[in-house]
Amino acid sequence: MNKIERLRATLAGQPVDHPPMTIWYHFGNQHASADVTAQVHLEFFTHYDLDLLKLMNDYDYPNPPGCEVVATPEHLKRLEPFDVRKTPFGIQLQAVERIAKALRGKAPFVDTMFNAWNTLRRNLTKEATEDLMLRHPEAVERALGIINGNLIAYALATLDRGTAGIFLSVPASEEFVSREQYERFMRPFDLALLQAVRGKGECHILHAHGAKLYLDRLLDYPVQILSWADLNGGPSIAEARTRTALTLMGGIDHVKFPYSSTALLRAQVASARAKAGRTKFILAPGCSVATYSFPPLIHAVREAARA
Repeated sequence: MNKIERLRATLAGQPVDHPPMTIWYHFGNQHASADVTAQVHLEFFTHYDLDLLKLMNDYDYPNPPGCEVVATPEHLKRLEPFDVRKTPFGIQLQAVERIAKALRGKAPFVDTMFNAWNTLRRNLTKEATEDLMLRHPEAVERALGIINGNLIAYALATLDRGTAGIFLSVPASEEFVSREQYERFMRPFDLALLQAVRGKGECHILHAHGAKLYLDRLLDYPVQILSWADLNGGPSIAEARTRTALTLMGGIDHVKFPYSSTALLRAQVASARAKAGRTKFILAPGCSVATYSFPPLIHAVREAARA
């Protein structure tokens, strides 16, 4: 099977010669041009002969004019819809175009996105996030609506340029938000984004990020694949298989990865494959592995996936 056939058969629940395998880390190229970003990803993909490329997306969501940090309701009001092509996201879209051209007919790739709440926290409000949610929830909701609209525009643009889907990171976990905060500040915006791209792309991935997930509220997201850290907070692959018909994505301990032996990693792969069954499974880390992970470790995982 080729890489495209393998992924499509996996998603359809059909037999495959071996589970698709992918891995990723942050390259630290958020300062770089689209050409550099595309080249780094394509070299990584080719060197490790992956089945699916996860395109990292580390270009920043811009602060509104005049705001070094968004820390007050007045700052939140300055957030506006924008043309994604005229922001740092535009550089990412140029990289998407280059990768799509290089991989067309050869392999699928997905583009990483962080949900509206995570974008707000990571890029804009930083340490002010919790206080704003508690004291100014309406202002936060309005800001999330603006951000989500921009993210929807971006998602449609990346799909139009050739990605097979989006890898949506959703930190719906107790260490980030309460269940009530998740219900108010995440879930409605996540579902709106995913509904907007429904029918476009064939490989949308929900990355449930965190160790204490509100998984019961995530399993109805309209995606094809569930990605999560099964070895760092669970649930296990075997348990997840009983709870959802989605294709499962996991099996590798991303936290201990750089300090694990090749023998241990091969054992993780064998265990994951046994628990997942013969299809509807993609071998991957629970989240990004450390950038300094040595090549023999990744080669060992790839070889074990194909054993």
